[in-house]
Amino acid sequence: MKKAVFSTLVIGLLSFQAHADYVAQPQSIAAQAARYSVMSIPELTQAAKSGQAGAQFYLGAHYQHGKNIPKDDKQAFTWFKAAADQGLSPAQLNVGRMYADGVGVAKNEAMARKYFEKAASNGDNRASYNLAMMEEQKKNYQGAYQWYELSTRDGMLDNKVINMSQSKKTALAANLTQDQIRQAVDRADKWIQAQ
Repeated sequence: MKKAVFSTLVIGLLSFQAHADYVAQPQSIAAQAARYSVMSIPELTQAAKSGQAGAQFYLGAHYQHGKNIPKDDKQAFTWFKAAADQGLSPAQLNVGRMYADGVGVAKNEAMARKYFEKAASNGDNRASYNLAMMEEQKKNYQGAYQWYELSTRDGMLDNKVINMSQSKKTALAANLTQDQIRQAVDRADKWIQAQ
């Protein structure tokens, strides 16, 4: 039952974000993204196989959505992971989501957390929000508060996530003392400083 509730919570959030888009990146990366977005599947495959993280991300997205290629979650995972392991934060978010949901790969909460943390360390507040939900599911409200706090401050800000995080922090505050809230905020500050 606990796993079913966790999956429902994560799926509920992820249906909100579908998958990470290749946006809010530095201008040169955005220019590359525009190029990859219009490549044919054979060109994209060749670029992905040559190790280009952006091409790997886009090829993963094509497989994930069955766009101009048969839908294949395992291939989507493979290509997203290749891009994620090169440091591309939207791919890290997608890999974390796929591990959390067991899409294209066996469910693995530890690996989901690892990739969400990587994306969060790159400033993706959607990843911080996912980490907060994981902590909240475990009833670790102080840890959840910390990650919701981070999701209101991370560099790649999604305004929907900020608003949802603010609401979640308000709700969690009813279960925490002022000292626990202060500790959670302090841990969020230290996490940011460590990055």
